[in-house]
Amino acid sequence: MIVVHGKRTSERLDLPAGFQRVVVDLGTGDGRFAYAYAGDHPDALVVGVDAISERLAEVSARAARKPAKGGRPNVLLVRASAESPPAELRGQADEIHVLLPWGALLVGTMLARPDVLGGIVALARPDTGARLRVVFNAEPWDESTPKDLVELPAVTVDYVERTLAPAYRALGIELDDVHELTAEEVRDLPTTWSRRLAASHGGHPRFVHAAGLVRPVRPGAAGTTTSSGLPPDSG
Repeated sequence: MIVVHGKRTSERLDLPAGFQRVVVDLGTGDGRFAYAYAGDHPDALVVGVDAISERLAEVSARAARKPAKGGRPNVLLVRASAESPPAELRGQADEIHVLLPWGALLVGTMLARPDVLGGIVALARPDTGARLRVVFNAEPWDESTPKDLVELPAVTVDYVERTLAPAYRALGIELDDVHELTAEEVRDLPTTWSRRLAASHGGHPRFVHAAGLVRPVRPGAAGTTTSSGLPPDSG
């Protein structure tokens, strides 16, 4: 786990007190969503987490400025994997956002892999749980996409409701809002990747939104399973 402070890094994550809630942006990319969300919600501590730290330097440096110059004292950017979230974040999140995931995070959320979903569940507050929002890119993959991602199933509302929802439920995530984003909802999504996709698809790329409540599953509870609930050939 590495905490990014502009060009500097540290291995200590201190969550400042005084905020009403903790919001985790998992797979934050360059951190732009975390930065924007923190500006709109000064009552929240927003922690952007990504497996690659180099992309976080620019936004973390901006967040470290004085508030009058665009600083965001309520933003932290951290390098860590979804499968192994920092110990300091476990059990702290009131909200978790996974927006247009890629790589291992995409595979894990699209195939309901227990290691990735287990990392997400571990972030949620054990008493009240956490609200989760996942936004998938439902556009066809292009020829430059890595082979392991090209072979993933197509994301549709039906796929999420019929296949992912039961598998998520078995691991402690109850999805209650699945729909395709409207053009207005896409425009309101302040991420670099969503804007690039919008520009290349006439302003309205196809994104599937899946949201629900994360409740950590108690060991030995009825119905608890470590299986993804997906067919063997799906990963």
